[in-house]
Amino acid sequence: MTGIIISGHGNFATGLLSAIKLVMGNQENLEAVDFLETHSTEELKSNIQRAMDKMNVDGYLFFTDISGGSPFKSCVELSLKNGNSEVIAGSNVPMIMEILINRLDNPKILMNKAIEIGKDQILSFDINKINKKVEVSDGI
Repeated sequence: MTGIIISGHGNFATGLLSAIKLVMGNQENLEAVDFLETHSTEELKSNIQRAMDKMNVDGYLFFTDISGGSPFKSCVELSLKNGNSEVIAGSNVPMIMEILINRLDNPKILMNKAIEIGKDQILSFDINKINKKVEVSDGI
């Protein structure tokens, strides 16, 4: 099984975890590590390592908020040290939930799936499409 670590600035990580728990309940080998204003980057890295140490897994998939930010860099450093780990930036709830359902693949395969799902979940609401449908159906 692959362990999942979510990390990001402020309460990004615990916010995503809260939403995931609301929909899916508690999940095994899933940890959230926030990077608060009062934390140093060394504290962040130590907190991520502590979250990793709680898990008995084959590898890790890290979900972070901003590419190049401290949570991303810390996860990259730990993934290089650990091996069999991947890091994603720009994470969203649907991508993490889908991976939690299908965690038996290796971290590389899961990373590719997560990125595809994350991109597919970026949508917009177009009121004009709704209005056109209403106009057509009103005339029938």
